Amino acid sequence: MAKDTKVSACIIAKNEEHNLPRLLESIKGKFDEIVLVDTGSTDKTVDIAKQYGAKVYYREWQGFADARQYAVDMATGDWIWFFDADCELEEEEYQKFKRILLTVNDNPTIEGIGVVYKNLGPNGQVKALSSTVHIHRKHPDLVWEGKIHERVVNKKTDTITIPPYKVSVLHYGYADFQTQMCKAKRNLKLLFEELRNMKSKDYHYYVYVFYIVQSYNALSLSDKKYLKKSLRYISSFLNYADNIPNTSTFKKHFYVYAGRIFAQLEKYDEAVEVLEKALNIDQFYPDYNYLLFVIYKNKKDLEKAIEYGINYLVSLDKNTNTYGFISDFLVYKNKVIEELYQKIISSENKEKFEEEIKTLWKTYKGENIGRLLFRILENKNPKESEKIIKKLAILHNSDDAYADLGEYFYKNGKTEEALKNLLKAIEVNSSNPKANMYLSRIYESLGDYEKAFFFGMKYISLSGDVSFLTQLENIVEYLSDNNLKEKFFHIKEKIKV
Repeated sequence: MAKDTKVSACIIAKNEEHNLPRLLESIKGKFDEIVLVDTGSTDKTVDIAKQYGAKVYYREWQGFADARQYAVDMATGDWIWFFDADCELEEEEYQKFKRILLTVNDNPTIEGIGVVYKNLGPNGQVKALSSTVHIHRKHPDLVWEGKIHERVVNKKTDTITIPPYKVSVLHYGYADFQTQMCKAKRNLKLLFEELRNMKSKDYHYYVYVFYIVQSYNALSLSDKKYLKKSLRYISSFLNYADNIPNTSTFKKHFYVYAGRIFAQLEKYDEAVEVLEKALNIDQFYPDYNYLLFVIYKNKKDLEKAIEYGINYLVSLDKNTNTYGFISDFLVYKNKVIEELYQKIISSENKEKFEEEIKTLWKTYKGENIGRLLFRILENKNPKESEKIIKKLAILHNSDDAYADLGEYFYKNGKTEEALKNLLKAIEVNSSNPKANMYLSRIYESLGDYEKAFFFGMKYISLSGDVSFLTQLENIVEYLSDNNLKEKFFHIKEKIKV
C-alpha cells in the first residue's frame, strides 16, 4: 500500500455462507481492515466473517446504496474497496492495485478506481466482462446512491473521477442459472419502484430503463415473453439516446441489448439499424461486431458475416487492456475463430480475406487475429503458421495460443513439444479446455493414467463434453485408486439419469 495510506475492504452480505469463505480467503492479510455489513443473515455468514477477523455491523435493509454507505461510514480507511460476497481477488490483481494506488494517491482529483468483473460461467471460464467503480476514497463528498445498481458519486458534481487504469476480480454470481434468474426478478421489482419516482426527461430515468432491458434480456433465457416486454423500453431509450454522451458506457452497452433482442425476435433489419448506428459511436466495440456476425450468418450473407467476424476479433484485440471494456460475448472467441476459418476457406474471396488478415496481424500483432491466421495457414504453410503462433503465445502469454501449439504438435506426432506447450497453457490458465483435453490424451499414451484421468475430468467439467467419458472409460480400468474409479462410475451414472 501507499505509505501511511489505509485501505478498508468492505462487504455487504445476507446469507452468503457458501460464497464468503472463498472471498475472505483471497483478501485476508491484504487490507488494514475488513468491514462486513450484514443485512439480516439467518445462516453462518456472520460467524464466518468473524473467523476471518472482520468487523461486523448490522443494518436493516433499505437498499444497496444505504448498506454500502453505512459500510463506508463504519470503515476507517483512507480508501474503500467494495467486494461482493461472490467475488474472489487474485494475487496479481492485488499487486496491480497497490501499484495504481501509489500512482494516484497523491492526486486529489482522482476519486476512485475502476474494477472489471470477470463474470464466470458454470464451467469456470470467463463468460463476460463488466465494469464499475468499487474502489474510492473515503470523503464526505463521495456518497452512494440508488436502491438498485447503485453507484458512488461526488454529490457536488454527480459523477466520479477515475484514472485510465483498472483492476479485476473474479465474479461467480452468474455461474448458477437459477441465481441469475432470481437476481433479475429481484432487480426488476426494485427498478420499477425507482422508476415511478422519476421523470421521463431525467437522465437517470434512462439509466434505470437500461437496467430494466438488461434484466428482461437475462430473463428471456428462461422465457421468451420477456423479449417482447422489453420493446417499449428499448424504443423509449433509443428516442432519448441522442441526449446521452457517446462516451457513456451504459449507452454503448444498451445498443448491445437492443440489437440482441431484435435479433432474437428475428427483426433483423431493426437489429442491423441499431448496431450500425452503434458502430458510428465505437467501431471497435466487440459485441456490436459479434452480433452482426451472427445476424449475417442467419441471413446467409457469407461475405458480410466474415467481415464482421474479423472485426469482432480485431475489436477484442484492441480492447483487452482498455478500461471500461465490457463484453457479453467474450466467451465465443474460439468458436468464432473456428467458424471464420471454415467460412474463409470455402469463400470465393478467400485470398482477399487471407491478405486482409495477414495485414491486420502485421500491423497490430493481435492475439485473436493471429490465432485465426495460424488456423488458415496451418495446412497451407505449416512453417509460417508455427512461427506466428509461437510469437503470439510469448507476446501475449496466451493460454489459448499455447493450447493451439500443443494441439498442433500433438497432431504432428511431436509428443514432447505438445506436452511442454500444453503444460504452459495450464500454467497460464488452468481452466483452458483444449489444453486439459490433450493433456489427458497424452498422459494416457504415456501410461500415466491418474494424470490422464485428472485432466480428462477437468476437461469434461469445463466443456460439458460428456462424450469424452468414453475416452476416460478406457483409462479407468488401469487406475489403482479405487476411489477414483468409484467417482467416475458415479458421475457416469448420474449423467445417464
